[in-house]
Amino acid sequence: MSHFPAIPHRPSLIEHAAKILRDALTLGTWAGYLPGERALSVQLHVSRPTLRAALVILDREGWFRSELGKRRAIIMPHCKPRPSPTRTIALLSPLPLTDLVSFAQVWTDSLREFLSKAGYELQIYLGRRWWHSLSPERELAALTEQNPAAVWVLFSGTERIQRWFEESSIPCVTSGSAHAGIQLPSVDLNHRATCRHAAGQFLSAGHQRVALMRQGPRNAGDFESEQGFLEAFCAKAGTHAWVVEHDGTPSGIQRKLDSALRGSPRPSGFFVTHAMPALLVASELIRRGINLPGDASIICRDTDLFLEYFSPSIARYRVDPLVHAMRLGRLVLQRASGSSSKNRLVRLVPQFHPGESM
Repeated sequence: MSHFPAIPHRPSLIEHAAKILRDALTLGTWAGYLPGERALSVQLHVSRPTLRAALVILDREGWFRSELGKRRAIIMPHCKPRPSPTRTIALLSPLPLTDLVSFAQVWTDSLREFLSKAGYELQIYLGRRWWHSLSPERELAALTEQNPAAVWVLFSGTERIQRWFEESSIPCVTSGSAHAGIQLPSVDLNHRATCRHAAGQFLSAGHQRVALMRQGPRNAGDFESEQGFLEAFCAKAGTHAWVVEHDGTPSGIQRKLDSALRGSPRPSGFFVTHAMPALLVASELIRRGINLPGDASIICRDTDLFLEYFSPSIARYRVDPLVHAMRLGRLVLQRASGSSSKNRLVRLVPQFHPGESM
């Protein structure tokens, strides 16, 4: 079985927390005093010990003045000046780097290195509070005005976020597919072809009833995934595939799985879009006495390193995150240079790893 190429050193959780704090301080997120440790640990989604270790790093760099019995007073140390907006690339993500799956962490770090070699600095901004807002326009306008950048990179992005960037004419590239009718350059898997291939694997193995389990709300790649998967089953008489949407939580996935298994006849195949839900589906099936692959089969559309340690190994599709970062970086540099190619689509073809769950 092939493996991902050797992964370069990635910052520890403490270093990530220090980086997020440093960026926020540089942007002037807090005035006068740093918030209390409890509030900060909640905002950064890290434990108090991790936060304290990160604060020690920033203390040494001279960001604070200690005042007995008071919160840390913020001072600006003698550090390198903030890069010019024309040499800054901004990445907008719904989650902190520490909460992303390892595939995303690797390509993000690789993108930072790729852009650095070209003379650009990658700045990361979090949009978690309003990512799925029905009206994110005001927040987006304030964010982009206060933090000008040569190009903005969207971590997939909802339809409203993508449409705002398209209509604002701010140079933008999407890591993930653009929604229907939106012309933004993007890098993603060829989801439609990939999922047609997955459907063919189930059909070839004799599965006539297969549930596609995905997390809501759908992103653009999920629309393409459903389209390709269901197309293949519609072309095969006597078979049936349907979509099961879950909320991404363990309890939510368990409820949906229970409901699917109570159906008559129940599905014998499960196509799961994300790695962590696929792991839970596999373990829950085994816990219920359903053997893999004798009684049921699983394929995961995406992958993550931890799937290597699950037995029986789960069939899945893989793309090298370094390739993703390089193709994304090239699109970003094209936009930064003033390229007018607004709707260039880069679609990567993943490699199928059969595993032992088929």
